[in-house]
Amino acid sequence: MIEEKLQRKLKNAMLLVICMILVFFTCGGLLSVYLQKAKNDAVKNQIVAEAEEYKSRVKKQLEADFQILSTLSVFITENNTADRESLARALKEANQNNHFVTLVFYDRSGMGVIASADQEPRADAALSELSPEGRRVVEEALKGNISVSQLFESDISDTQVFVYSVPVYDGDELIGALAASDNIEIFSDILSGNTVLSGGGYIHMLNSEGVFLIRSPKMIVQEDIPSIFDGPYLSDSSRDRVQSALSNQERIFSSFSYEGNTYPFLLEPVGVNNWYLFCVNTGEGLMAGSSTAALVSQVTLGAVLLAVITLMLWGYRLLQSYNQELIRLAYHDSLTGAENLVRFRQRLAETLGRTEGSVTAVCVRQFAFINEIFGKEKADQLLVQMKIAAESHLEQDEFFCRDGEDRFYLFMKDRDQEMIRRRLSDFMDEIQQNSEISHTNYQLAIHCGVALSDDRSNPDKAGEGLLTSVQFALDKARQSHTSSIWFFDAELHKKEELENYVESHMHQALRDGEFKLFLQPKKDLKSGMLCGAEALVRWSTGSGRMIFPDQFIPLFERNGFCVQLDLYMVEQACRQIRSWMEGGITPVPISVNQSKLLFFEEDYVGKLTELVKKYHIPPRFITLEILEGLALENVEELNAKILQLQGEGFKISLDDFGSGFSSLNTLGKLKIDELKLDRDFLMSASDQKEGRVRLIMEEIIRMAGRLGISTVAEGVEITEDEELLLSIGCDVGQGYLYSKPISAEEFDEKYMSTPGSRGIDTGKE
Repeated sequence: MIEEKLQRKLKNAMLLVICMILVFFTCGGLLSVYLQKAKNDAVKNQIVAEAEEYKSRVKKQLEADFQILSTLSVFITENNTADRESLARALKEANQNNHFVTLVFYDRSGMGVIASADQEPRADAALSELSPEGRRVVEEALKGNISVSQLFESDISDTQVFVYSVPVYDGDELIGALAASDNIEIFSDILSGNTVLSGGGYIHMLNSEGVFLIRSPKMIVQEDIPSIFDGPYLSDSSRDRVQSALSNQERIFSSFSYEGNTYPFLLEPVGVNNWYLFCVNTGEGLMAGSSTAALVSQVTLGAVLLAVITLMLWGYRLLQSYNQELIRLAYHDSLTGAENLVRFRQRLAETLGRTEGSVTAVCVRQFAFINEIFGKEKADQLLVQMKIAAESHLEQDEFFCRDGEDRFYLFMKDRDQEMIRRRLSDFMDEIQQNSEISHTNYQLAIHCGVALSDDRSNPDKAGEGLLTSVQFALDKARQSHTSSIWFFDAELHKKEELENYVESHMHQALRDGEFKLFLQPKKDLKSGMLCGAEALVRWSTGSGRMIFPDQFIPLFERNGFCVQLDLYMVEQACRQIRSWMEGGITPVPISVNQSKLLFFEEDYVGKLTELVKKYHIPPRFITLEILEGLALENVEELNAKILQLQGEGFKISLDDFGSGFSSLNTLGKLKIDELKLDRDFLMSASDQKEGRVRLIMEEIIRMAGRLGISTVAEGVEITEDEELLLSIGCDVGQGYLYSKPISAEEFDEKYMSTPGSRGIDTGKE
């Protein structure tokens, strides 16, 4: 509806403009022959006169600013420069009474004070901190010269500025330099008046390279063109001539064609910083000739100008109304009237620069179903009620917004969690009490995620960080089926970040070989010799960070990536055994853990067989460790797979026996080669009070021996553990008493470098 109204208004304006153009060209056609020469002369003369006038205004502005600086410098003496804190405050107060961006004073030692319009004054500023152009101007003043800089990017205000500087004297003694920076836009009011060339032209300001510094709002060429050497301003024939004039600071007349019209222009040097005035005549305000022609011209132009002024006023009001509507649409939600997220971000950045607080994200549980069950009208009423509740529960300087569908964001000045929880509970209670939906059998639930601010150094970054953190908190709150409030937990988020890193980098890590083979030796308890090793995985990222198995293995078991990783570790074990064989070293068997997902893959046996063939190693050197849980579903199917693997030459080990629901029945049925007793089993048996556990463990070992199954005890940490295992007939020990898991390279150096001696010390590392 609004768009249709705007279109109608613009159409009416276009018709009016067309009518005025027809009248103008009809009158102008009758006068064009008689007045052409006089008009051209008048145009040139008036452009020159106008340029001189506006050049004078620019210089007067500069002189006025220098006068302000000179006046301020009179109040600076050797005595009051000694107290820089007081001087900084004085300059700050002085700066608030003028239009300068920054005021600075430096003494002859190069130290001084800086007072900016929107920053706290500094009393310990070194001259070296200024931008090169600003420093150059101050150094000129320290030599006794007044100076004005070129346009440059200020390190203090982060804007394009230029700098005035004057020397400061105490009597006849030069004691320092006073300088002020200002935006080039101070000349905008001078150059943007409607009276330029009697309403028939406009003036831009540019530098000696032709780059526009200030543009008049009345310009003919509306495109955003960086310099007069771009776009329609210069033809090939005039380009070199204009460039030469700019380089030599000379006045030059020329013209350009745009949209079928020709417009004369003058380039007039200002005499300051190689700036130029670019004066363009639009041909609407200048006529000259005889008295009769002048009278006709004045009447005609008066009518045209009156029409133009009327049109401009009408257009201004139209644009003003249009802009207000655009602002409303840009910053407000059309349904509830609340501000939108764009405006919330702006206000959040502004607020966090001054104070701390908290951001809350609010949503309704399963809002889409509310739309479906109760209809869009009832759902919209709920959103309006949420907006009304937010207004009534927020205090002064607190604000909120609606961001599409059912999501609202609230900024509160509180950071105390209990206070925030109480306020949000009241807020949710009001919504639930006043909502018609709550008066039905439907259970209305509202979720709130909260993040507390803690960084005021960068308000924009802090605001975006809060909005990101609050999303994580809201996601946690939405896991509840009832109304809930969840505060962002940085420590929990670190764990979630690690899980996200693991899942998003696991394929790349496997491809880049970041999963490293670590080996933990196994000791034959009777001979004291090395009899094997267990393959364990460590993740060493490209940045050198070490990620341990408990940080990624559970996740891989849930997402199925363990299938690829287990096969990768089997291949690493095969490669290691191949390396020993090529080095003339007799290998020891390596045990590799195998997940349930991999073990029951259809082509599992074939893949393992291909790997041992690829590396030309006997399968007996690979022991596949499985968990007892594999047998709970189908012992027959598991035994069939075990027999198939044993037929290829692989050894099968049942891992972690003695933890969970270990079953002697399962042990009796499985056709395994090795039984690994869980470390908790050994710890309980080592306890003098747990004699029964020791008897059970002893009987299990004896029973395994009768079944032709070797036994391995994990978690051997002290000599007493080893003595216990020897006394009850266990075959193999594994644990920190002998070695922690070490890299394959260290394992080679420690245990495999001298093939004839593989004894394992019992000294704990």
